[in-house]
Amino acid sequence: MIGKTLEDLVSPVEVEELLFHLIEMESHQDSPEYEKNVTLFLKGYLEMEGIEVELQHVVDGRSNLIARLRGDGTGPVLLLNGHTDTVPGYEMEHAFQPRIIDEKIYGRGSVDMKGALAAMVQVLVALKRSEASLKGDVVFAATIGEESYSPGAYHLLNSGIKADYAIVGEPTEMKVGIAHKGVVWAEAVFEGKSVHGSVPEKGINAIYKATQWIQQIITNYIPNIRKKEHPILGKPTINIGEINGGTRPVIVPNTCTVRFEQRLLPNEKEADVIQNLQDLIDRLAENDPEMKGIVRELPVFKGVPHRALETDAQSKLVQHLCKAYEKEFDTPTSPIGLQFWTDGALLGEIPGIETVVCGPGSIEQAHSNEEFISREQLQAAFRIYLSLATDLCVKEG
Repeated sequence: MIGKTLEDLVSPVEVEELLFHLIEMESHQDSPEYEKNVTLFLKGYLEMEGIEVELQHVVDGRSNLIARLRGDGTGPVLLLNGHTDTVPGYEMEHAFQPRIIDEKIYGRGSVDMKGALAAMVQVLVALKRSEASLKGDVVFAATIGEESYSPGAYHLLNSGIKADYAIVGEPTEMKVGIAHKGVVWAEAVFEGKSVHGSVPEKGINAIYKATQWIQQIITNYIPNIRKKEHPILGKPTINIGEINGGTRPVIVPNTCTVRFEQRLLPNEKEADVIQNLQDLIDRLAENDPEMKGIVRELPVFKGVPHRALETDAQSKLVQHLCKAYEKEFDTPTSPIGLQFWTDGALLGEIPGIETVVCGPGSIEQAHSNEEFISREQLQAAFRIYLSLATDLCVKEG
């Protein structure tokens, strides 16, 4: 019966129709109840198929959805994950009216990442309809808030969920993403002393102090961090993106704030970045008693760590997905590194888990005013995910 699953148990039309329904339901920061309508729709859809579902409250009435097909405990647990929120429609025309043009499904969230959600849900549906005996659990987790600060994936991690393998369905064109950088956003705040601009020598110019620190970053810090290099991700980076100081040209500024982000390699931590950049200020202060500044992490992620992801390229999960890709698209492939951050970094902290990012469509379309996913990629995702779940979790015979 498993051999008939792809053609007979869930049709391509069912996968596409589910995606259409998901696109039609707005689930972004400007929606009255954010992702709630999508979560409840998926709950009803899965329950109609007789699949076990639970809601996991996270914040402000918003919930993760956890669906599970239980095995007998003799096999591994496979976790399929995607986020239910999208960015707003912005300037995309008919953003929440899905349509097919030239074999592409257009609509907000089509590629980021309701296409993956639809494919993952239908994997559980197909397995349930097949009445196959499972040796391991197949779990689907639809989490909230990835477009903001990932409270859903962080709550899932801290809920004690267990899994051996996890796939995060962010768009990779179904190539297997095994690594991406982490990110920390922070600021350095410098103190000065305001006086009239006609007597600047009687004050302390906070902007000058900030620029001395920035110069240290350019001449010393950046060359040091660029001595590190990851075989797939390359080197860590830092970008100073914002400087604010002063009130008027006639007043010596008494404060200056410099905001920046640093992209982290695997095993690098936010606290170490903050301390290293604070050390630059402290060393300057050894020769300049007027140098006063503090580096601190910005609260944009609300305590949710945004570290890097790294999974062994030789892992069973990676190798299976690469082989499935080559069979599906009849072309060789290798694991890749990603330039964007994902919830995979959080799921990757589950003890004993192998986590990859592998989803339909291209990241280039995400958030764009022409967001789409190709029908080919959507159906390929369903088949590849189902192949993996079958091989890992279904009993033979």
